[in-house]
Amino acid sequence: MMHKRIFKGLLLSAMLISVNSFAMNILRPYDTLIRPEFRNDTRYHFSLYGEHGFNAKGFGEDDNRVNVLQIWNCDQDALAMLQGFSDDSAIGELAIRLRADGANNDGVRGHYKVCGDLNFDAFAAAARWHFYNAWWFTAYFPVYMMKLDNVNWFNETLDVSSGDQSVRQNLTNDFFTNVFNLGDGLELGGWKRSGPGDMVAMIEWIQDYYQARPLLKKVRVNWRLGANLPTGVRQDEDKIFTIPFGFDGAFGVIFGFGLDVCLGNYFKLGGDVQLTHRFGNTRCRRIKTAVEQTELLLLQKSQAYIDYGLIQRFNLFIQGYNYKGMSLKFGYQFWKRGDDTLSLYTPCFSTNIANTAESLQEVTMHQGIITGVYDFSYLLKQNPACKPSIELYTRIPFNGKRAAMCTTLGAILAIDF
Repeated sequence: MMHKRIFKGLLLSAMLISVNSFAMNILRPYDTLIRPEFRNDTRYHFSLYGEHGFNAKGFGEDDNRVNVLQIWNCDQDALAMLQGFSDDSAIGELAIRLRADGANNDGVRGHYKVCGDLNFDAFAAAARWHFYNAWWFTAYFPVYMMKLDNVNWFNETLDVSSGDQSVRQNLTNDFFTNVFNLGDGLELGGWKRSGPGDMVAMIEWIQDYYQARPLLKKVRVNWRLGANLPTGVRQDEDKIFTIPFGFDGAFGVIFGFGLDVCLGNYFKLGGDVQLTHRFGNTRCRRIKTAVEQTELLLLQKSQAYIDYGLIQRFNLFIQGYNYKGMSLKFGYQFWKRGDDTLSLYTPCFSTNIANTAESLQEVTMHQGIITGVYDFSYLLKQNPACKPSIELYTRIPFNGKRAAMCTTLGAILAIDF
């Protein structure tokens, strides 16, 4: 009875404790391809993660490789950003003035090529409690430091016609200031941010089934139920491409299932499926006011409710393990986020138009993950009181859609006791 009460209390805690519309392969310390192995012969676990993400790549809507600031649009349209506003507003009056000067949108006039460099560092602490038979309680606490720099806006506007000259004089010659004033504080340069990510807590069940066969030695079955507490730094609507350090203020529920198979004494293979549902929320967001607008130049902010798409994550791996304390794992990960949908709280702008934003559409990410582990308990006496280990890993992105992805190098120090 006592164990049942403990389990119910922990399950309730997990549901009350609960990574984002932007898609990036930031550290998720509960990822089954990198987190340390669960040891059934210990009760407690503590680990520290450190990861550096560099050489960021962008993947556009057609899976083509682009700069990270071009994952939604190959260029940014300064004339289209003025559309969808009333004629008596400051933005509407500017649009009328430019049209009167012959500054029509010819695909070059008012267009910008934008590029920048994105990288991050991440740290996390994780703890586990093996509280009853095959039952575990786990918690993860990440912190991120992220920077967007070397941001360059290359003006493609010619200086030939009167329309070109009008666009330069009225809009692009002091473009950053004009966008800041027209866009209610929108900044087009780089930024540097740091802070906590979303805390994650889980209840997990992990059971080993030993097999008396020459090749098949053990089958491990696991499932988990967890949630996200939206403690992470949120998207900044007044800076471009600010990736939130979590689900951008939304609670989430996580469910996962995995199966591992041990072949002989030194090889293992397996797979894992994880689904994440994020609960919608309402906040002030930048929205499209015309279909032609591009994602980095959205001048309008509005209260909007977002209905998040389901996040799906699939892992496959093959591993050599238990050789003098060493193991080496090769994994593949596929990550997909379904379409997000906005509902505006204002009748002044169209919800249908707002939902044409590329950033709301389906996102996919593919990456290979290599991990190497050394278990120091191999050097210690039999049944030591504590079992330390160290893990080194790398995550290598190679394909995706509407995603920004870094190559990463990481290390994990763990102790079980």
